[in-house]
Amino acid sequence: MLHFGYRRLAILFITAMSAVLYGMFNYKYLVIIGISMAVTYLFSYIIEKKSGDSSKSISIEKESGGSFKSISIEKESSGSSNSISIKKKVSPLIPAVAVLFHVAVLGYFKYTGFLVDNINSIFKTDYTFTAFLLPVGISFYTFSQIAFVIDRYRGEIPHYDFLSYAFYILYFPKIMQGPIAFPKEIIDQTRDIESLRFDADRFGRGIILFIIGLAKKVLLADTIALIVTYTYSQAYYLDTLCVIVAGIATALNIYFDFSGYCDMADGISQMLGITLPQNFNSPFKASTVQELWQRWHMTLSRFLTKYIYFPLGGSRKGAARTIINILIIFFISGLWHGAGWTYVVWGLVNGILVIFDHFHKHKLLPVKIRQVLTFLFFSFSVIIFQASDLTTAGVMIGKLSFFTYPGFLYRTAANLTLSETYVLEEAVQLFAPNMLNIYYFVLMMIVIAFSLFLMTRQNAREIAAKTTFKTWQIVALSVLACLSILSLSNVQTFVYFTF
Repeated sequence: MLHFGYRRLAILFITAMSAVLYGMFNYKYLVIIGISMAVTYLFSYIIEKKSGDSSKSISIEKESGGSFKSISIEKESSGSSNSISIKKKVSPLIPAVAVLFHVAVLGYFKYTGFLVDNINSIFKTDYTFTAFLLPVGISFYTFSQIAFVIDRYRGEIPHYDFLSYAFYILYFPKIMQGPIAFPKEIIDQTRDIESLRFDADRFGRGIILFIIGLAKKVLLADTIALIVTYTYSQAYYLDTLCVIVAGIATALNIYFDFSGYCDMADGISQMLGITLPQNFNSPFKASTVQELWQRWHMTLSRFLTKYIYFPLGGSRKGAARTIINILIIFFISGLWHGAGWTYVVWGLVNGILVIFDHFHKHKLLPVKIRQVLTFLFFSFSVIIFQASDLTTAGVMIGKLSFFTYPGFLYRTAANLTLSETYVLEEAVQLFAPNMLNIYYFVLMMIVIAFSLFLMTRQNAREIAAKTTFKTWQIVALSVLACLSILSLSNVQTFVYFTF
């Protein structure tokens, strides 16, 4: 369609198909997001009317000598070079109401049960709340709606036509798990027909991103998830080494799962001529927790920074306010991830680590050591994130304070029954059954070591950008794609799908 110049028709088609795809999960999701979009666009229209209808111009008339003859204030017209346009400032109450509406909708669907449980716990009551449903991606598109309203209020974007706005919200690669793009980043691209035209090189690099993302998800994340699922189900019986493995495996699992999705979304978008903002930039190469959060879920971090941290004063109002502002950001970040105290505490723990990094520059240690320590700190923090409750998290982290080794590591490793290694596993069981535990243990160590090794290499975007499409590269990508497709039978739900 773009080939014939039908830009709006192409955008309409993608928007409609995005809505159909989203509605396939549950048609009620479409009703909820439809109401949300209607409210947001209504507030955008109100902002436009409030600022546009009250536009005035100051007309300055000069005499031939250069002195002023008259100054008049009137409704803005086509204007001349002697006119200065002034727009009435829109009341902040308008975007505030819009933001509160979206927060309330998100709160009802995602946090009401959590709130009722805490009320019952504190006041010894017995209220019940039956969850209606939790729309897929509501946390992501709610933040997109809020970004749209605030950017409209600040005058950073115009009052776009509804189709452009609907494309920004519904665009299928990002609606369910992000990235959380700013309106201008997406909508402006849809207005440049040349950039949307088919480009073979960009299409090829999009395929590379998609294959790498798919491999990260089904070959790495889902494999490591077997370790994660088992260790947390047996939290009270784990030994110290198992807890260390559980923390590292959890960090790797979340990274490969979420960044794999983002790579696939980015790859599909590249094929369609749309560039999504980068969401991961080799976070485990960071040498401080503060730097890690500048590389991990980058679009969430910049959203919270732009719309909350900076308006609160950022780091411009002294050390005490800086500490409070950072804690607020990470409290919101934790709560955004899930309705549970584990998420809140996880967020605050990372906030404390970022505060420490902010005020203490530990450059005495070599970079490599700082990178290892940063990774370990983050890995142990995600134990809180992944645990079913704070008690379980406390038990697991408590095992790090004293060394125990009852041999539970072999049981953990035995959960790696992979279809890809089925023949090898059967051979060991047939010819050396006494070595089966050793086989599982070695396999687990290989999976974790290989995953850690990949952390030190180029990320998906860097690989896609530097690929020259040589024969061996195409063959390698084809093999990777085939292995990934063959592993789809064991695919697990994305970690961030529930957020």
